Amino acid sequence: MAAPIHRQHQLLAEINVTSLVDVMTVLLIMFMIIAPITISGLDVRVPRTESAPLPSSEAVVVSLDREGRVFVDQVEVRAEALDQVLAQVKSSRGVQQVYVRADEAVAYGLVAQVMGGIREAGFTDVGLVFEPPGDEERP
Repeated sequence: MAAPIHRQHQLLAEINVTSLVDVMTVLLIMFMIIAPITISGLDVRVPRTESAPLPSSEAVVVSLDREGRVFVDQVEVRAEALDQVLAQVKSSRGVQQVYVRADEAVAYGLVAQVMGGIREAGFTDVGLVFEPPGDEERP
């Protein structure tokens, strides 16, 4: 009588991350396309220039309209209180980035004042929003 043969089976434990990387790449590209489209609402005509698309991460948007009014995420704030408002937004939402959208007619001094208020609030990652150049006429 023959003795039974005992085989030891080894499990192959591999994680195939190729499909995960593919999905993440597609999502990243989608967010890079969608993010600039979602930042809108105020009538601010920003200057046109060659620029990269905005990253898809969450950020605070500070806008300056033609009359020099300051908005934080479409809520009007006094320019003198901008640093306190941004500090509250930073602590409550935990965001680290600020995008500045200034109308092309706004004086450079006001933009510099707003940038100073952003720095006073503790933000170090600040970006300026521009429109891509185009031949079409703006309203």
